[in-house]
Amino acid sequence: MTQCDISIYKTEKTYYPSKRELFRPSQKYPEYIFEEISSGENDVYNSVREAIHLYGYDAEHYGTKDWNPFGEFINETSNVLIKPNLVMDVNRSGEGTDCLFTNPSVIAPVVDYVIKAQNGKGTIVIGDAPMQECKFDVLIRESGLEDLVNYYKSKGIDISLVDFRELKSDIVMGTHKQTIDNRNSGTIINLAEDSEFYEDSEESLKNLRITNYDPRRLASHHNSEKHEYYVSNYLLAADVVINMPKPKTHRKAGVTIAMKNMVGINARKEYLPHHTVGSVENGGDEYKHKSILRVMSDKLYDYKNMKEGDGKYLIARPAFFLAYGFKILANVIHREPGEGSWSGNHTISRTINDLNKILVYADKKGKLCEKPQRKVVIIADMIISGEKEGPVMPSPKNLGVIALGENQMIFDYVIASLMGADIKKIPTIQTALSIEKYGFGKNIKPCITSNIKEYCGLLDDLDNDVNWRFVPSSGWKDAFIK
Repeated sequence: MTQCDISIYKTEKTYYPSKRELFRPSQKYPEYIFEEISSGENDVYNSVREAIHLYGYDAEHYGTKDWNPFGEFINETSNVLIKPNLVMDVNRSGEGTDCLFTNPSVIAPVVDYVIKAQNGKGTIVIGDAPMQECKFDVLIRESGLEDLVNYYKSKGIDISLVDFRELKSDIVMGTHKQTIDNRNSGTIINLAEDSEFYEDSEESLKNLRITNYDPRRLASHHNSEKHEYYVSNYLLAADVVINMPKPKTHRKAGVTIAMKNMVGINARKEYLPHHTVGSVENGGDEYKHKSILRVMSDKLYDYKNMKEGDGKYLIARPAFFLAYGFKILANVIHREPGEGSWSGNHTISRTINDLNKILVYADKKGKLCEKPQRKVVIIADMIISGEKEGPVMPSPKNLGVIALGENQMIFDYVIASLMGADIKKIPTIQTALSIEKYGFGKNIKPCITSNIKEYCGLLDDLDNDVNWRFVPSSGWKDAFIK
């Protein structure tokens, strides 16, 4: 295996193949286990294959029918979870879904290699918990992901496509009408003193918030007695997790890469603190400067969200319109975003790190252990990435990149750096670097291997010309290198 931390394969062909032919390769590779070949070009399949090859998996057999890149950590009894980023079915920027969620053409070759390693006998789950208002059925149908999974099922493969959410909602005139789907339950995991929120004061914990969720529910899970997450049982059952993020800029976290993608292992979002209400001067991180308008907006949003939680939508609706009006007026006057959508947000970074502890160290019953409990591999879709107002309003960033690694924090460190972020100003990564108990914290010098010589070597030694120069979200301009 390669001695480098991450492989980057770059192609000049920054587009995805049609879904009509189920994302089959356009040539029959020696190791390919199926018969179907696409009549159209599928450069994405080749890019994923080459990124895996560059990383060094089963290097001695590459180019032969025996090449089995995942064979050293997946076998016939392995339970494999493939975790894409399926955040939303529609891009609110109006610029299309190619830059929004993990494209099924990137997932397809990964599934093929998993099936080969399992000899067709293991279990595969493709799953995520998108935003509460995401129309999952629309996303999987229009993207072709549903047809891809049905293709494998027709071959006798034990594969499932799962929406992890237990709580979903429809937006009606600004209010979220919530429904519960008990089929997608999870396990409550109390991190207690292992949580990044453990040393927070009681007052600070009372001010934790997540947009459009009842604050009373969040407070019942994060308080001076406990710090709970509600993790999908599909994650806990997995022996191997293949994390397939869609790296983008992000309004609340600065970037969403491998670590942020783990928000989707949580079945109910009201367990996930996203910001701390109030200005920095008042102990919050929702916005920088004091503002009566924002205080009024916050109180109205809390009232609206609590009434939605009680199912009283007619009462919640006028509160929403008032809250929204105060928010817009505050944005115009103060010229800064609210809701924690800026580089001063130090809440969501701790939530992300808590979930990554669970990913690696929680056993099948949800108990945190000292040693890693499952193998994690990251394969990122950056053929078309997203910049500006991600995660749900991104603009396309055509890169032609597939990246692979195994350490979530190091992967984010490398990709965020190449995106143009100042690592010292990305709280998720800085928090991870400070965690020694779980092996995240260390003085790292990431190494990259690539088909492009300019990307090869230590990250610190790369020329500035390789910077991808992502345009950040409006609240994160000070966290990106100009």
